[in-house]
Amino acid sequence: MRNRLLLTLLCILSLLAPRALAAQGRTAPLDGFVASVARLWNAGDAAGIAELAPSDGRIVLDLGTGSAGAVEARHAAAALRDLFRERTTLSVRAAQVTVAGDGRGFGELAWVSRPRGVTDRESSTVYVGAVWESGGWRIRELRVLR
Repeated sequence: MRNRLLLTLLCILSLLAPRALAAQGRTAPLDGFVASVARLWNAGDAAGIAELAPSDGRIVLDLGTGSAGAVEARHAAAALRDLFRERTTLSVRAAQVTVAGDGRGFGELAWVSRPRGVTDRESSTVYVGAVWESGGWRIRELRVLR
């Protein structure tokens, strides 16, 4: 009786293990993905960020102006180039990462910058909404919250 119970338990665990590993597989890469976005942001690499758009090529973008909308990746790159041209980045770090489920997750970047020619620092949060596509995370949304 005891052996049957142990065998049944092992069978159940073997069925659940692939799901648990798959969930871990998404969580770990999201941490790395958000860290990669932070490095690109720190470098002012607008093209590199835009290349992380999902397969439909659209990113919901709000760079702190209050107007948000889904734009093509090339338009996101142009808007980010303008933003990076206007500001000097002092530091960027990944602050929080959460997998929301259903192939979605988000991260936050803590961005310290200043307008060019000004010495006053400003702290902002950059919200990075991500979606899981074709074995990797992609940027669905970018919002600068000041």
